[in-house]
Amino acid sequence: MDPRKRRQIATAIGAALFVMAGGSWLADLLVPTRYPARSAYSVSGLTEPVVDLAALQRSWPSGLGGPGSRPRLINYMTHIDRMATPARPPATAAPQPVRDLGTLLASADVAKGKRASQVCASCHTFDQGGQNRTGPNLYGIVGRDIASHAGFAYSGALTGEPGNWTYESLDHFLASPAKDVPGTKMAFAGIRNPADRASLLAWLGTLSPTPAPFPAPRLAANDSADAASR
Repeated sequence: MDPRKRRQIATAIGAALFVMAGGSWLADLLVPTRYPARSAYSVSGLTEPVVDLAALQRSWPSGLGGPGSRPRLINYMTHIDRMATPARPPATAAPQPVRDLGTLLASADVAKGKRASQVCASCHTFDQGGQNRTGPNLYGIVGRDIASHAGFAYSGALTGEPGNWTYESLDHFLASPAKDVPGTKMAFAGIRNPADRASLLAWLGTLSPTPAPFPAPRLAANDSADAASR
């Protein structure tokens, strides 16, 4: 064959291959191929093997011969630079069991309760026979009838409260006086922490020649079941 014609044929073949490769590259650039991350449908009885994607990355491209869907493997390697590691859900603390007042009082810090009473000292006295201030004297408060201390002018809201000051009723009142007894004159926001209230109540309980006993701790549900089975 004429050498000139050979060159023409070779040039034509090379140009065709260039156009094919260039056209494929340009087409993929304009309309990139997106392989699915998983099969569009599942075949009953056929389970796709689990792929170690990290191992695949290390062994690319030989890893394509391993188990797994080839489109899925190609999709992983094609878009690995844009893949974000799924964020771990925030760890949630295990809910703490709610301790009843009897349990809190049994472990209360009386010395801490005495220190906490300094907040109350601007309105109350605590010694036996002490005078009333903005609030009544609190000696012997645990077990005393509500709104009964001599010489103190209570609000109508508190005067209408029945019963006496038990550890439980004091606990509710000290948590939020205005919420527990709407209309009370006691301008105090309250003690939100149950353990802090228990410490103060434990100290108030000592202000008596015969301190009132603490309420018994309530057994947890599991403990009750165990005790009943014995």
